[in-house]
Amino acid sequence: MKRVFGIDVGGMSVKFAIVDETGTIIERWSVPTNLADAGSHIPDEMISSINEKLASSPEPIVAIGVGIPGPVNGEDAVRAVNLGWGNMPLGNILREGTGLPVALINDANAAAVGEVWMGGEGSVTGNSIFVTLGTGVGGGIIIDGKIVGGDHGCGGEIGHIPVVAPSERVCGCGNVNCLECYASATGIIKNANELAEKAGEERRFTKGEEIFEEVKQGGATATAARDMTVDYLARALAGIMATVDPSEVIVGGGLSGAGDLLMVPLAERLERYVFPPMRGCYTLRRAALGNEAGILGAAYQALQLV
Repeated sequence: MKRVFGIDVGGMSVKFAIVDETGTIIERWSVPTNLADAGSHIPDEMISSINEKLASSPEPIVAIGVGIPGPVNGEDAVRAVNLGWGNMPLGNILREGTGLPVALINDANAAAVGEVWMGGEGSVTGNSIFVTLGTGVGGGIIIDGKIVGGDHGCGGEIGHIPVVAPSERVCGCGNVNCLECYASATGIIKNANELAEKAGEERRFTKGEEIFEEVKQGGATATAARDMTVDYLARALAGIMATVDPSEVIVGGGLSGAGDLLMVPLAERLERYVFPPMRGCYTLRRAALGNEAGILGAAYQALQLV
C-alpha cells in the first residue's frame, strides 16, 4: 500500500505525518518552525526530518505533500508572511533534497481536501465548499473532485470576498471590508463591541466564547452580534454556492466550536439566500478532523502524484 508524507507548515511548528492511501496516519511528529533569517532554514530542516524517516521506514514512502500558509503557484510558495517567505521554490528544494515528487498546496485548501476525503465519505468527488472561521476566514473550493487553486494560487480565498458594511475595517491584506473583517473570530468580537457601544453598554468582549456563552443565556447584544456575523457569512457562501452548486458546505475553525449556536442560524440564513432551486439540495456540516485535516489534504495531493 502506498505511503506518503503529509506536511503542514505553520508559524509555530512544522507537522509531519506518514499517511497511507486509505487515509490512515501511520506516524506523526513535529519540529519547531525556524523563523530565523526570513525562514530560509525551514526547507533544509524539513529535508533532514524527511530523510531521517526515509532511512528508517520499513515501507517505501513515495511522495511528499506540503500545506503552506499562503498562495502556491506550482512548485513555489508565492507568499507566506508569517514564515518570511516570498517566492520560495520549496517544491524544487524538497525534490532535490529527498528525491521524491512534491505537491504544494495552500493550507486552507489542504484542509478542504482533507475534510472532504476523510471527514466525509472517503473520496474526493463532486463539488464542495470549505470555510474555516478562525482569526481570519480561510477556505477551499473543490470542483469535480479537484481543488481550485487558480492561475495565481489565490483560489478559494473566501475571507477576502468584499462585503457591504456600515463601517470600514482594514483587512490584513490591505483591502477594506473583506469578509474576514466581519465573519472571523476577530470579526465577531468587533461586531459585539460596536453593538455594545451603540447600546451604551460598558462591557467589552475579548473572546468569541464569551459571546456564544451570552447567546446561550439569551443576551441581546451577543445574539445580535452572532446574527450579524452569520448574515455576512451566509451571503458570501450563497454567492459561491450559486457559482459552484456544491453538494456540501463544511464549516471549520475555532468559531465552529460553538456548534448549533452558530450552525442553526447559519443554516436558516443560507436557505434564505441561496438560489431557490438549490434549497434542500446540499448538506451543511461542521468540520470533523480538526488539526489533522491539513496534513491529510496534503497527503492526498501527494498520492495524486504516484
